[in-house]
Amino acid sequence: MTNQIKKIVPILIGKQLKFRALWSSDKAAEQAFNLFCSPQKGRVRPEEEDFLEDAKLEKVLTKGHKIQTYQWEGSGDTILLLHGWESNSYRWRSLVAELQNTNFNIIAVDAPGQGYSSGKYLSVPLYMDCIQDIIEKHQPTVVIGHSLGGMTAIYNQYTHPESSVEKLVALGPPSELSFFMKGFQNTLDLSVQFMSKMDEYLFGRFGFYAAGFSIAKFAENLKIPGLLILEKNDELAPYKYSKRIADNWNKCELYTVENVGHSLQSDAINKKILSYLMM
Repeated sequence: MTNQIKKIVPILIGKQLKFRALWSSDKAAEQAFNLFCSPQKGRVRPEEEDFLEDAKLEKVLTKGHKIQTYQWEGSGDTILLLHGWESNSYRWRSLVAELQNTNFNIIAVDAPGQGYSSGKYLSVPLYMDCIQDIIEKHQPTVVIGHSLGGMTAIYNQYTHPESSVEKLVALGPPSELSFFMKGFQNTLDLSVQFMSKMDEYLFGRFGFYAAGFSIAKFAENLKIPGLLILEKNDELAPYKYSKRIADNWNKCELYTVENVGHSLQSDAINKKILSYLMM
């Protein structure tokens, strides 16, 4: 019964959006986009509290959000960690331990609507805007991002090339926004006409269409070196699209793994990141 409900609910939501579009296509498109940007999980669970609260905690007020930051202090270079969709800074627990062993100064951020940060919605442009004040404050030389956080790290460097950041590490960043929009369309059974209206809303709000938001395309303009870590069988960030990021990024090292999953958490990956940072 539970699986049946999970299949039926998106179709019902899609029908509601299409019905609303009969009266106001603009409002329906806005509602659809907000739904697209609404994480359903990622708040801190009880078993995650001890690790996160062991750090130095600070809330940063930026872009109308209270963004939770964590700091594990060290005397070395400052590293900024950006988690992905429906996650929070707890995902970095094993990497933080590795980085502490080499005395890096570590800053982690809970994205809007995730962890202890405020908000209901999360998008790459919003994530980027929120971390920019944090980058200016802490002056990290390295940014490490997973999934949506990796997209944000690359997009931020593309948008703000003159910053303290000297290296990027991106784990499993999806490349094409259009891939996710197509999945959203299929899940809710939305028409091509409805998606066109949603695309117009996207352009009016952010200045780009879905097809134009390509991390692989943005990577062409990156001047700093980076490490791109991809899972060969990743269904959430398909390898054939994400590899284009490395193809277009002039100073990128590609590290491919298998049978790790989209989370890309393993001792081998942590050691690869650490060795890359120590180069």
